[in-house]
Amino acid sequence: MTHANSAFPKTMERLAKNLEGLTVDAEALERPLQRCDLARCGGTCCHDGVYLSGEEATVVRELAETAREEFKALGLDLPEKVVVYGSWRGRISGPKTATLPSPMREKVPGYPAHFPETRCAFLLPDARCGLQALATERGLSPWHYKPETCWMHPLSIVPGPDGKPRLTLHDADSDPQRYDDYDGFVCRTHCGRSCENGRPARETLREEIAVLEGLAGRGLAE
Repeated sequence: MTHANSAFPKTMERLAKNLEGLTVDAEALERPLQRCDLARCGGTCCHDGVYLSGEEATVVRELAETAREEFKALGLDLPEKVVVYGSWRGRISGPKTATLPSPMREKVPGYPAHFPETRCAFLLPDARCGLQALATERGLSPWHYKPETCWMHPLSIVPGPDGKPRLTLHDADSDPQRYDDYDGFVCRTHCGRSCENGRPARETLREEIAVLEGLAGRGLAE
């Protein structure tokens, strides 16, 4: 995926700029993961929607209006407002995809107790991303309409010890969203949990890393 085949070229351009001098947490990318089995995870990582860049919010709103019937054909009845304002513990605030009530504990064995029973407004009944499904139906790159945070999950880019941006994969010890009353996010989603029989993250997440390599103009996980 490049600027040209993303619906969010400015967001991708910003990401590419942020990758300048990127270092890689090679140890973290050795952690074993498995690709999500949507029938098992039910879209757990989508339970609270996703925060959006200004460009992403504008495009997603417009898409919901112009493609509402296409979404309905995919099995998705969108709410009137698909983008709302959100904030979380003073760490992040801004536009995000709307959420709807969903019986996640009933559908997903082992659903984290601290996750609310909601789902992103764009999550299809079979746990596929409606934005990704629409892109596929239109013959576009699967991630054409998918927000940056969504297609990158569970990877993160954080400030490294040398001050340069660092590509990493948070675990239970490093997850920045762990609190006494909230036991983490990335490390508790199915695709972010260590899996004894999984492959190293650098292999499991090869598609995501390949996009970052294209933006950075160099290899990252050799």
